[in-house]
Amino acid sequence: MVLLFIRWLQGYLLIRLKGMSTERFINLCSNRFIFLWDLKVTDNEYEFKIRLKDYYKLKPFARKTGTLPYIRKRYGLPFIIHTYRKRSGYVAGFLLFAVILYILSLFIWDINVSGGYTYTQEAMVKFLKNNEIYPGLQKKHINSQAIEDLIRHSYNDIGWVSAEIKGTRLIIKITETNMPAPAVTATENCHIVASKDCIISQIVTRTGDPLVGIGDVVKKGDIIVSGVVNIIGDNETLVRKEPVIADADIIGKTFYEYNDKFSLNYIDKIYTGSEKKSYSLSFFLKKINLYRPRIPYDKYDIIGNEFTLHLNDEFYLPVSLTANRYLAYNEEKKKYTEAEAKALAELKLKRFIKKLEENNVIILENNVEIAVKGNVCTANGKLVVLESVKDFKAIDDSEWRIIDTDESDRNDN
Repeated sequence: MVLLFIRWLQGYLLIRLKGMSTERFINLCSNRFIFLWDLKVTDNEYEFKIRLKDYYKLKPFARKTGTLPYIRKRYGLPFIIHTYRKRSGYVAGFLLFAVILYILSLFIWDINVSGGYTYTQEAMVKFLKNNEIYPGLQKKHINSQAIEDLIRHSYNDIGWVSAEIKGTRLIIKITETNMPAPAVTATENCHIVASKDCIISQIVTRTGDPLVGIGDVVKKGDIIVSGVVNIIGDNETLVRKEPVIADADIIGKTFYEYNDKFSLNYIDKIYTGSEKKSYSLSFFLKKINLYRPRIPYDKYDIIGNEFTLHLNDEFYLPVSLTANRYLAYNEEKKKYTEAEAKALAELKLKRFIKKLEENNVIILENNVEIAVKGNVCTANGKLVVLESVKDFKAIDDSEWRIIDTDESDRNDN
């Protein structure tokens, strides 16, 4: 890719070669270290590409071999500049556009939060803004590790967080403690540790030293596969210890607590069919109302549809258009019957189980009980499951370095 860009900057040509001694012509180029590429035969004639500066060296070869190299296509910056040499305004505009894009690339213009089961995108973005992390902040002032620690320490029910900058986007992925953490790949020497309390059901080790077997009970943080391997000599003595990236598939039997409750009394929204629409433009985080009608409704829902201008999935720009719909409704007090409440609780439980199964969790037992007492419906219990229970822990140097006991401190006098 870099080589192609350099060739584009220098300029290159597509040449069609005619004549009787075309092979001799190509051999002369090779002997004089003139580089030709994409060489192919077309209609008994040769085609190849050559750098612009090398093209001017071909004249004596063509005269000597009786061949005719003529230009079929031109590529690269020198030809673009030549084409627009009398249109300096276009060139200046292009350069200005490139400078503006570079400046914009130094900032974060979009924050995307995904993976939450309870916490919405809007709630997390508001939390981050309250902690001085917001669109328009320079990327050099953003510390991904600090963001991960902030979210983890602020929310006890968020067990895993990942924050990374891609282009002009800050992408945050979260996993709540009642959801399995996504699979991660280790890139440095490490142990495999248990991500939660469990009973080992399956372990297939590729690298590292397994410390537990099937049926063993492990606690969260216990080392399952050690990343420190003992190197044994011919006489069965320890030669050295070597750190590796522990790699294994580990399945554990564990459980998820499930707790949910809601009132049988609820407010039902009866939409009237009346609605209003508004449009606004956001430019460098400044909102400009293009059209906002008077909203005559006492109660209404707002459904927003925002489109942010972007060059690709990673390069977002500080320009967005928002269209809002205001849907009018009337409220009506209602109450679930016991059967309706249990059906709703069952539906919510099924959604939770489906979310687990989407993360490759196998449900072994469903011990959740649904009950209605008074005006409250509750669903409480445990889901016994099989799932991947591996996490990674960095290896400390003291775990594998062997200190030579023959060495001692001496004072040379």
